[in-house]
Amino acid sequence: MLNIFKTKPTIQPEIITNKLIVQQLCQPDIDFSNLPKGIDNVHIDVHISPNFTKLTAALIIDLLEERTSIKRRFNDKPSSKVCSKLDNFNSSYSQILTATIHNSKENKRIDHVQLFQIATIKFILTTVQSSLLELMQNLRAKTTKNSDNKLELSERITWINRNKNNLLHQVNSELFAQLLWVEMSPVGKLRESLLGLAWTISKDVLANPLLQSPNTNDDEMMMNNYILMPQISDNNYNFKKLDGLIEELLEHVVAKYQVKINSANNNKFLNETAEICFSWQDVPANIDELFAVENTQQALELEDESQHAVLTDKLHSQQQTNKLLKYGLQQSKVILHILAAYETPQMYEFYFKLIKPELIYLALCGEIDDDVIAKKLQNQLRIRPLRYSDNKSISINKLKQTKKHLKQLARKPDNQTLRRFIIDFITYRRDVKYCNLVHEVMEQINLLIDEGDVQLSRSNNMLHEYFEPGEHKNSTESIRCHVILKADLRGSTTMTDELFRRGLNPATHFSRNFFNPINQLIETFGAEKVFIEGDAVILSLFEYHKTPDQWLAVARACGLASHMLQVVNKQNEVSRKYDLPELELGIGICYLPEAPKFLYDGKQRIMISPSIGNADRLSSCSWKLRKKYANQPDLLTNVMVFQQAPDDAFKGEKGMTTFRYNLNGVEIAPEAFEKLHNEMALRHIKIRLPNDKYKTSFYAGYYPDMKGNSHEIVIREGYTKIWQEDHEDYPLTNIKYYEAVTNKKIINTIKKLGF
Repeated sequence: MLNIFKTKPTIQPEIITNKLIVQQLCQPDIDFSNLPKGIDNVHIDVHISPNFTKLTAALIIDLLEERTSIKRRFNDKPSSKVCSKLDNFNSSYSQILTATIHNSKENKRIDHVQLFQIATIKFILTTVQSSLLELMQNLRAKTTKNSDNKLELSERITWINRNKNNLLHQVNSELFAQLLWVEMSPVGKLRESLLGLAWTISKDVLANPLLQSPNTNDDEMMMNNYILMPQISDNNYNFKKLDGLIEELLEHVVAKYQVKINSANNNKFLNETAEICFSWQDVPANIDELFAVENTQQALELEDESQHAVLTDKLHSQQQTNKLLKYGLQQSKVILHILAAYETPQMYEFYFKLIKPELIYLALCGEIDDDVIAKKLQNQLRIRPLRYSDNKSISINKLKQTKKHLKQLARKPDNQTLRRFIIDFITYRRDVKYCNLVHEVMEQINLLIDEGDVQLSRSNNMLHEYFEPGEHKNSTESIRCHVILKADLRGSTTMTDELFRRGLNPATHFSRNFFNPINQLIETFGAEKVFIEGDAVILSLFEYHKTPDQWLAVARACGLASHMLQVVNKQNEVSRKYDLPELELGIGICYLPEAPKFLYDGKQRIMISPSIGNADRLSSCSWKLRKKYANQPDLLTNVMVFQQAPDDAFKGEKGMTTFRYNLNGVEIAPEAFEKLHNEMALRHIKIRLPNDKYKTSFYAGYYPDMKGNSHEIVIREGYTKIWQEDHEDYPLTNIKYYEAVTNKKIINTIKKLGF
């Protein structure tokens, strides 16, 4: 600590205040401790798609070739050839990430997704480094063989050596930009839908300029992204002393003005060997909260009277914190250095990058004599004469004028500049932590390339593999689980008789208005026919071990059921138009976490599954419940389940003691609902339905069909009621049942709540 405040602030008793509120930095854990060690018993074995790694390596070579050529270096866009390869890189990464998210959704294994992301970062950084080394070796070899363009090759080698850090940063940033683009694409929405997280690794970590640079203190990188902080400085303006200064200053502000710090559930990263801590002082937005007087003044002009007193108090607090900020930086004698650091980039460009930024900075803040810069400038101009557009030669005068101007500004520094410095510094400090975090985690990963190592790790179940869909040669079509959808179609016999009576063809009528639309839906939602005939429609949906991106059987069954009801409703519109009987549908959906059994009649496969009988019961509708509820237009639920009273002597078919109302509804078994929780991240919402004494739980989410189109799903959680013949008040049991909601009023209400 520099002890810039000679008198300790008087700490008043803690008061809960909302004048100034800052947020802790919440960084998701990157924890691979639950992953098995690899073949060396130290690292985690990872094998990334050969298609992706081959494509990426070729892209890196092309990028390095272009960025080291005279025509395309740092400012030009990549050629069309490289742009095409960047698109392919983007697409391949997107496919693998999508497959990884699907593969991780069942047990919400966030670490599997993070492992792929970190492994990809490590592969890119190491491949760019090794490819540049190989390029330099090839160029040097050519200079010994080729005498025709030896001078050109030598100049190219010299340029690479002089600009190595910038070159590596440029190529890395072009690749990282594609990664970030994918992370912010619909893949991000899919991740949130299936895993419940918008980011498995935060955007600030992935976009970190320090991660993309081989030197976290490189002057040009610092000027472009943060603020210049020369490493040779022996005054208070160096990272270590500034870190202590700013920490002391911010802690003083918190203590003196009783700033409220909102806690975060998770503000540190832990691994086996190190601890990297994050706090509210690593959040750039908090600096605006503490010091941004202009924002509060603007809010005062726009807010109504109810907020006037609160904002006035906040403004007063910020005015005081700005005075404290200025005082602290003045006491530490760093204001001139801050102004010089911000002015250095303009002077660096003015002198055509002939003088190192660090020397310009030292001259501007008076650490070295102007003559040193003048002499270096003269030496550079002898090698490379330059002039202004008016043909005047470049001189040291601009530097001297700027230096004089900065001394004047340092006497009365601008609050916005000082606040900008604090923001830039803590952003850099946060990014240093992020960079160290990622490098520590990358050290845990062993990227396997040798086929023998891959096979050894794979055979011992140690290998984490990430492939494009369909790339894995060992994939099999073994069924891991299945879902049965049974639709009880009621009224078809009556309609068939009526069509015959009128001399019409029932076969063509049902084909056009029911079976053909149903067949199209079967393909869209990935179902197979088990049995479709007359009033029985039984469909199955399978999940296969090697296609985790398609592990959405229950969600798609619910979507298929909803669309089947839409088909029936459309058919009924036609029936009403021609005064025909209307169809009714009751749908039951059951899930079994294993493959069904199959018998074969010749080539015909016959499925055997207990879920068929269970789905049949869920799709049924009791005649007395249908009579009671069918003509109630305000009924919002299409499924209800009742239990016989204990003293009721009546027992249902096969000893069943429950009976249900399912009129154009979709009931899903409890096991299917639990499976749905593994398929996607469901949002829990409670709504009080009309005439109910209690709130009802709903679960909402989104899922893709086989064609990639997104669909909403809403599930109602109901409780079985005890039937009483002579009463309207039915006691609730603790037995739950679930309905896939198709009522638009309920769905629209849930959407308005932010779903």
